[in-house]
Amino acid sequence: MQLGTRTNIPFSFSDQSKRFLIRTFFLVFILSGSFSSNNLFAQKLTQTIRGIVKDKISDEPLVGVSVTLNSDENIGTTTDLNGKYELENVPMGRQQFKFSYIGFQTIITEGIIISANRSEDLNISMSEGILLDNVQIVADGNASAPINELATVSARSFSVEETERIPAGVNDMGRMALSYPGVQQGSNDTENDIIIRGNSSVGILWRLEGIDIPNPNHFARPGTSGGGITVFSAQLLAKSDFYTGGMPAEFGNALSGAFDVHFRKGNKVEPQHRVRIGLLGLDFATEGPIKKGKSSYLVNYRYSTLGLLNSLGFELVGERVSNNFQDLSFNLSFEGKDPTVQWTVFGIGGLSTEHYSPKPAEEREIGRSNHWEDRYQGSNMATGGVTYTKILNSKSYIKGTTSLMSGYVFRDYDTLSLANIPYTYNTQDYNDTRLSTAWSYWYEINDQWKIKAGTILHGINYKFYKETKARSNTSNIINFNRNLNLNGGGFGFTGQVYGLAQYAPTKKLQMNFGLHALYLGLNNTAALDPRLSMKYSVSNTQKFGLAIGKHSQMLPLAAYFFEEPESEGSSVIVRPNFNAPFMSANHYILSYTFVSPKLIKFNAEIYYQQLNKVPIRDVQREDAYWMLNNQNDFPEFKVESEGKGENYGVDLALEKFFSNKIYFLLTGSFFESNYILTDGIKHPTRFSTKWVSTFTLGKEIEFKKGGALQFGARFMYNGGFRYTPYDPVLSDLQNRYVPLNNANWESQVPPYYRIDSRIAYRYNKKRFSGSISLDIQNLTGRKNINSVSYNSNLNELDFTRYDGGDFIPVLSFVFDF
Repeated sequence: MQLGTRTNIPFSFSDQSKRFLIRTFFLVFILSGSFSSNNLFAQKLTQTIRGIVKDKISDEPLVGVSVTLNSDENIGTTTDLNGKYELENVPMGRQQFKFSYIGFQTIITEGIIISANRSEDLNISMSEGILLDNVQIVADGNASAPINELATVSARSFSVEETERIPAGVNDMGRMALSYPGVQQGSNDTENDIIIRGNSSVGILWRLEGIDIPNPNHFARPGTSGGGITVFSAQLLAKSDFYTGGMPAEFGNALSGAFDVHFRKGNKVEPQHRVRIGLLGLDFATEGPIKKGKSSYLVNYRYSTLGLLNSLGFELVGERVSNNFQDLSFNLSFEGKDPTVQWTVFGIGGLSTEHYSPKPAEEREIGRSNHWEDRYQGSNMATGGVTYTKILNSKSYIKGTTSLMSGYVFRDYDTLSLANIPYTYNTQDYNDTRLSTAWSYWYEINDQWKIKAGTILHGINYKFYKETKARSNTSNIINFNRNLNLNGGGFGFTGQVYGLAQYAPTKKLQMNFGLHALYLGLNNTAALDPRLSMKYSVSNTQKFGLAIGKHSQMLPLAAYFFEEPESEGSSVIVRPNFNAPFMSANHYILSYTFVSPKLIKFNAEIYYQQLNKVPIRDVQREDAYWMLNNQNDFPEFKVESEGKGENYGVDLALEKFFSNKIYFLLTGSFFESNYILTDGIKHPTRFSTKWVSTFTLGKEIEFKKGGALQFGARFMYNGGFRYTPYDPVLSDLQNRYVPLNNANWESQVPPYYRIDSRIAYRYNKKRFSGSISLDIQNLTGRKNINSVSYNSNLNELDFTRYDGGDFIPVLSFVFDF
């Protein structure tokens, strides 16, 4: 019996393949370097940087902001009446920019890559300054300060460049977030599920342009927030926020964390294009003006090269496994005659399928069920919408988003008999289509009081179906009666309403009071979540933060439609979980932040979380169930919402932002994560690894004419994943795995560690520029244990089943023109 999660290994390379790939990369790298060096004595290349500067609170453009190159203030300009600026003659390479304005906090950006063929739009939001001892505070450590002014703890922003430069981040937000404090890899290295502070990935929310969206990952699974790789295109990402707890009152339906994603606008002056060729896909991005200076388009399409190679007969995913995916993202931006109004039309969509083929007939072994299986699975998602922003006056604005979205996850599993006849043993279909709208209103009453209110509404058309047959170790199945586990469809409604007030009684203190209401029309279930947060600036380099609040989350929608006979032999079908209440978590967080004059940031957070109303199953069963011990799926049996849990610990982070050609992020998290059934006994959760630590660093060597060589590495060292030990006496007697009584998830496998690396070369020429990069996940090829099986022949546990995490290279070529 398998005790952990086991899925496919998406990439598997022989030693010969590894050597070939690395040699190929270095050959191309050397040739490209030589090619670029021929241009060393050519005319010096420069670029123009454009953007708009706004008030972070009112969203109103700021006039007269000084914009300069941080390394050379002779290169500078100021914003015009619409808050726009255009900074010319910016040298190639990684540059920092300084934004200063009387009465506002000075902003110094992290190093931004300037290339010859991409004119960057750099948009900045500035906050009013706080004067302490006649020194103006630099904004919250600059680069990682959250965009959301109401976020006081457990939040940071991230940029598209950060998703690219973090080793093995490969433009995936989930994989990038593994470098942040309190975040660890899920149970499979080949997927991008993340665990935050011991919480299941089920508790993570995805939001795009102000509205909650379905799981935006290829190869998504029912009830989870992760998958194989993100649908989002890095080419469209603007600076966005990531939360590990204590979210402001505008966030609901999330227990543990959230990604708040924003799209950037395309170039409004001139067209520009990017082609990316790599192991993960063929990308083409294009952007430019629709009406010069007023409107723009930005589009990216990606097709999986894995699917292309599979069609040519190469199997990089694994033995008898092939997959395919493609996605499309776009953002259209419009400015009308009224400069206070802005519109955008945005969208993302992704298709993904995966096929596990049976072994050839002559190679199949009796008793090896996977030799006989023919399985298809996959997921599709799409979201398209319109945003509207109206600045009402210098103190208020309104924002709205209306979107049509859809998510679809399917499973079609067959097994072959000895006569090669297929029998379906697992059919699953999860359809969820939504018409959604989200609106918010902000008003600054005076210097001390500000308010925000909003609503998020979803009209949902759903259809769920699941029919299964329990598998045994027998391959030749003749009589194949299946069980109908799930069958439901219809229309439902969910609503969220929130309101909050920000009060600043002094220059040093800011307090936020909020209330969030969550409603599910399907079963008339509701929750009311109060929130409180504070930020206190001790000096120009130090601040404290506090957040206290309740966070509720509904179950995966399909969970309400599990059905079974009312009693054994009855023809009456009931849905025992239809009226299940929302799960909830109370967050208590205290933070301390210190930012040195050289922009080295230290942050420490202490947290405690109380989880309530988690679905559980009868504690008398040997397989006692607590829903949040899983990363996906939902209960397919009658449950009671009486489970509890607690997570507590400390997150530490020391960070140097990218400046002077180097950056690093060192994190350490120490925590306990427990769950409690109705018997009151505490057990460690599946994700209670005790500690999580990472060290991410990068160095850049610049050459003439904007060329640069970048090295990076990420070291991860975490406590091992947990499993339930077996009872050797009962297991031997029953010839099967029998868990040890009252020892749920009490044991751990050895610690998890992994080294990721990155090497990249960036070049610039007059007509085109680009980069060559090689990211390697698990450089040493270490095989971390994350699943345990029982060997009935030897009556012992088998720790030799490794899942994923083999040497995974991602080679990429980027061309800008």
